[in-house]
Amino acid sequence: MKNLAVAAVTLLPFAFGACASTPAEPTPPCIELAELHSTRITPEAIEFRARVVVRNGTLDELRLRQVDYGADLHDRRLFDETFADLKPMRAGSTTTVTLPFQVAMKDVAAQVEDVLAEESVRVTLRGAVVPIGHEPLPFHATKVLPLPKPPRVTLAGARGNPMDGEFTVFLQVDNPNTFPLSFGSAETWLKIDGRRHDLLRTESFTDLPAGGSGRVALTMRMSRAKGIGMIVGAVKNRSADYAIGGQLACRTPHGLFCLPVELSSTPAAPGR
Repeated sequence: MKNLAVAAVTLLPFAFGACASTPAEPTPPCIELAELHSTRITPEAIEFRARVVVRNGTLDELRLRQVDYGADLHDRRLFDETFADLKPMRAGSTTTVTLPFQVAMKDVAAQVEDVLAEESVRVTLRGAVVPIGHEPLPFHATKVLPLPKPPRVTLAGARGNPMDGEFTVFLQVDNPNTFPLSFGSAETWLKIDGRRHDLLRTESFTDLPAGGSGRVALTMRMSRAKGIGMIVGAVKNRSADYAIGGQLACRTPHGLFCLPVELSSTPAAPGR
């Protein structure tokens, strides 16, 4: 697993609890774990992002040797990493270290007993900022989110005829989670006669409650001549089957849910 970290320096006043105000006298460096959130969920992994804010309260330049960090899943160690690409800090300045990491779904499955016992996924981020000439500054936080279940996407029918210049397929999305979904975006295509054609979202649900269902309409528009060519090709190949591929994205309270779409069927009768 590769975990990347990016450091960005800011000169804004520090505004977090442990270092809440600009000191009247010099103080040792201090840190605040400002954020730990899940940002994206796919069938392969849950992606997280943490932000550690470091404040140099001394009167001198502060050099940071490295940031050591790692993650645990239900108290079982997943990885340990070190990030060392850090710039020197001016006196009185702050720097923010962003630590993105992910938990593979295969690791979640490997601890299914713990996950089911707690009915959630519990991830702990731990680590320390190591300044030169000062003691390491430890940080620690835990994020708990409901066990995410990929929404089910099925083909719910079709309308129209490519020969007439417009063809729409309907997908049904079922939300098996204990949290709601809202529609985000669609990047989809239709493959017929061996060729791909972009599908544009023309209708969709807005929000899906836990356990709810909704429909997404994806439409292909083309010229009549192109539609005739498609039909002729399908007749020559003795097949009118089509496939739908791409991805749907749904927003959740725990990050973006990215759903791969891989469906195939025989088209419905033209027109409706």
